[in-house]
Amino acid sequence: MTSLVTGAAGFLGSHLTTLLAARGGQTRALVHPTRDAGWQAPGGVEVYHADIADKSAVAPALDGVDTVFHCAALTGPWGPPAEYHRVNVAGLETMVRAAMAARVRRFVHVSSITVHGNDVRGAADEDAPLRAEPNPYSRTKVAGELLLGRMIADEGAPVTIVRPGWIYGPGDAASLGRFATMIASRQMIVVGTGRNHVPLAYVGDVAAGMLLASSAERAAGRAYLLLNDEPVTQGEFLAAIAAELGTAPPSRSIPYRAGVLAGGAAETVWKLARRKQAPPVMRYGLQLLGGENRFSIARARHELGFSPAISYTEGVRRAIAWYREARLGAAAVTGPAAEVLT
Repeated sequence: MTSLVTGAAGFLGSHLTTLLAARGGQTRALVHPTRDAGWQAPGGVEVYHADIADKSAVAPALDGVDTVFHCAALTGPWGPPAEYHRVNVAGLETMVRAAMAARVRRFVHVSSITVHGNDVRGAADEDAPLRAEPNPYSRTKVAGELLLGRMIADEGAPVTIVRPGWIYGPGDAASLGRFATMIASRQMIVVGTGRNHVPLAYVGDVAAGMLLASSAERAAGRAYLLLNDEPVTQGEFLAAIAAELGTAPPSRSIPYRAGVLAGGAAETVWKLARRKQAPPVMRYGLQLLGGENRFSIARARHELGFSPAISYTEGVRRAIAWYREARLGAAAVTGPAAEVLT
């Protein structure tokens, strides 16, 4: 069996590629020509360079492929909306159509829990309505799922959708790495009371869940939430990071609603000023960290046999071990005064 991972140089994609390579079989990695700096494919993995929105460029990578794991996406809540649409909607359609032309058996698309909103204000499952938030990432992730729904219903597209939670683990510089840096420097602020639940998903568990989704016959045309349903509060998560760093957990806080309003105001000002760089605070991150986001994974447990193996304390331990190594590596290259993982 030959598998293709798109976005293989990314956080989730690199973990999935390593897992596939370790399990045997032929594995191919599709990476953007300009976005694989510093990434090395595991031994035996064939690497293809292409833009996912270019059908003629991706076709060679799909020849003879049984399963596609589509991890490639433009992430983060700030950037040109047209580019998000080109990658997350048009690029997605190009990949699915190219896969169908190549007679791929299963196409596993990585979506996100954020298609249900950044703050579900309680608990949700796969049947919760899709709700686009006012940022290009959320809008295009919802648009991508609606597109796939039509292709599954009208064209029999062999697609399974997975919606991971807040992915963290070794290699996570975008969120946990930043939190660690802020906690170590005593700059981290709790959003709200800290008693809200955060939807954590250890990267290895998500990769394992994707493999299950690729092989389960009844998963075709279905969507699955993939995260750890162990109840973890924001306060517990930040305290676990602090404990691994050997420092005190954050003690300062900002009211949740006030923080979200401040994030919205900052976004408005930045848009009016036409700034390319994201504002220092945004609703997206504040809602994920401070909102009440609990999700049921009953469908994935029952239909896929999905069972998260890594507790949040073990996941944080592994992530902080990587973080320490990354800091040491960066210091060795750039000197002790360098600011890393911010």
